[in-house]
Amino acid sequence: MRSIFKWLFIFYLLGSGTLYSMVILLLFPFVGRAGRYWLAKQWCRALVVVMRYLPGVSVAMEGLENIPEGPAILLCRHESTWETLTFMALFPRRISFVFKEELLRIPFFGWVLRGLDMVSLNRGSARQAHQAVTQESAERLAKGDIVVIFPEGTRVPHDAPLKMTSGGTRLACATGVPAVPVVLNAGKVWPAKGWPTRRGEIRVVIGPAFFPQDLSQQELSRAVHEWMKTELPRL
Repeated sequence: MRSIFKWLFIFYLLGSGTLYSMVILLLFPFVGRAGRYWLAKQWCRALVVVMRYLPGVSVAMEGLENIPEGPAILLCRHESTWETLTFMALFPRRISFVFKEELLRIPFFGWVLRGLDMVSLNRGSARQAHQAVTQESAERLAKGDIVVIFPEGTRVPHDAPLKMTSGGTRLACATGVPAVPVVLNAGKVWPAKGWPTRRGEIRVVIGPAFFPQDLSQQELSRAVHEWMKTELPRL
């Protein structure tokens, strides 16, 4: 029965995603940036509801009050596809993911992603990539967005050691925007590669904001890393 529910969910995800993408793409020319985001968010909201019943995956959010007013950078653990599908529905403020540029080439999904005005990462020269991401992120932050970065660079199993790159904290220091660490346990029910394997509740814990005006880049990186390293074993 669990396998049947999993495949029903996969069918719903791919089918509804394709159909809804077609609808959104047709409406994109007639709505602005906020309207495009709202349209995409409705699909994410529906997906969160469907997840409760088909794969049996629910969510509990803790610490939303820690996100400061105005722009911010979320440095989030990346354990599965789950967070990329649900964060737009779960966070009340507009978010902009920093994502791999090749995702833009996926039919329908990538086309919608391009229209959402987020931040794409070209994995070429590290220096050029950092400069481009800093510029694009600064533009989104100036619009009041919350920029979401996965500082480990890729999806990792829940029990994998925490290995963060410095890109997120460098961006916080370059833009003067607070960095907010986020941990979750999505990998326990939805592996880094593949589909949900069992029922369960995914917990998302949002930590305190760290302000680059008060810390050096090294101190900021250490503070974020220590908070995430302490909180992960509790999930």
